Amino acid sequence: MPIQNLLSPKAQYRALYGGWFVIAFLLALPLIMLLVFHNQFHWERDLEQIPALYLAGGLVFAGIIFLPLYPLIVKSNNLSKRTVFYLLGFIVLFGLIARIALVSTTPALEDDYYRYLWDGAVTANGINPYSHPPQIAGQDGGAQHNAVAGRLADLAKQAGAVHERINHASLKTVYPPLAQGAFALAYVIKPWSLTAWRIVCLLGEVATLGLLLALLHACGRSPLWSALYWWNPLVIKEMINSAHMEAVLMPFVLAGLLAAIHKRHLLAATMIGLAAGIKLWPIILAPLVLRPLMEKPRQLLVALAILFVLSVIWIIPPVLGGLDESSGFVAYATQWKTNSALSAALGHLNHFILQPLGMSSETANRLLRLSLVLVLVGIIIWQTRPMLKGADDLITRASVILIALLLLSPAQFPWYLVWVMPLMTLRPVAAMLLASALLPIYYSSFYFYAEGNYFVFKDQIVWAIWLPIWLLLIYDSELRNLIEKPRRP
Repeated sequence: MPIQNLLSPKAQYRALYGGWFVIAFLLALPLIMLLVFHNQFHWERDLEQIPALYLAGGLVFAGIIFLPLYPLIVKSNNLSKRTVFYLLGFIVLFGLIARIALVSTTPALEDDYYRYLWDGAVTANGINPYSHPPQIAGQDGGAQHNAVAGRLADLAKQAGAVHERINHASLKTVYPPLAQGAFALAYVIKPWSLTAWRIVCLLGEVATLGLLLALLHACGRSPLWSALYWWNPLVIKEMINSAHMEAVLMPFVLAGLLAAIHKRHLLAATMIGLAAGIKLWPIILAPLVLRPLMEKPRQLLVALAILFVLSVIWIIPPVLGGLDESSGFVAYATQWKTNSALSAALGHLNHFILQPLGMSSETANRLLRLSLVLVLVGIIIWQTRPMLKGADDLITRASVILIALLLLSPAQFPWYLVWVMPLMTLRPVAAMLLASALLPIYYSSFYFYAEGNYFVFKDQIVWAIWLPIWLLLIYDSELRNLIEKPRRP
């Protein structure tokens, strides 16, 4: 007989409440440690002095503490509506306090925000951010050649350390135009301010929570499932402490899915098109959300026209800026890879098989990347072909597509998990929840890099991250249900 059956209803309630408070307390510990020691990650400190292993270990600990939330939510689903209401208030309050607390912290082993602040300033001052790489603004004599270079040089002087610390400064920006608008908004709030950008990210996170609650309601699921996103320690760290721009991306993605569930397909197309203006990948969801319009050709044409117009708007500035070897888009598509066991395996295939057969390294690399794209396209077609059978079916197929996108991406940064985690509140997959605990191991790579042993991480430790995730994906019965080929109605 299960132990809970031996307890009175009041005792069961106390046990559930206790579980929520214990997890909240334990999740707060690594966040408090980051608050106390955040200055240890200051940009000016030598990499050898930065406690990368402690950061990785603390986040792994937080991820392990996070995992029992899943069974706790399952057990809490039978609570009364009033109890659920109060518990939801606690969930929202704890996640919000955790995020607000990190607004003033030093980003831990992250510098992407310098590019965001620079791009926002360039865009707000009416300059095409795709025209010149940041380093051009710091070159002597640039102002003598043209007016734009002179204005960039003035901005570089105003930016000071922000401009000096931009990563990959020889490349033009890789972020699409609507993302530039978000960066410019932060600049308008306060120039060169990380806090201003974090306020934009926080607003995006609040919007994501609101849309998640709406999606949970539309799918007939308890709002308590929102804790899988709102309390996720990796999400909190990456969206607020690291201030990654996925915070402003995900509301548009979720709004597109919510509109599709409510059969407002033109709005869904618009939201997906806008999301692609922040980061390109959401466009892969367009075939899925527009699948019901295959039997309504006029509406389908209007939806496709909306996507086409928005795509043209997003494409024009980068094209005008030039898609040459200094383009961030070109570099990302052809070269970027990190923290990916799959990419490491393909690299060995390239080195030991394709190159000995006479294929150049560059050609082999592009062939392997193209093969990953074709696999993803095949999965999208597979999931889009059958007619949708309701909200749960839509979320299930979207989850399959986004999990495939994450796993096939040559670059698998921890914050890329945010692409998937909102849908895990609607269709939990154990391997993706486990990824919340394992992906922070990525931060140990900085320790090995500082020690001159980065190959240890790249060739060995990366497998400790992804092998358990892949194995759980293969054997998890929930995933088998998730990717089961939909039957035609």
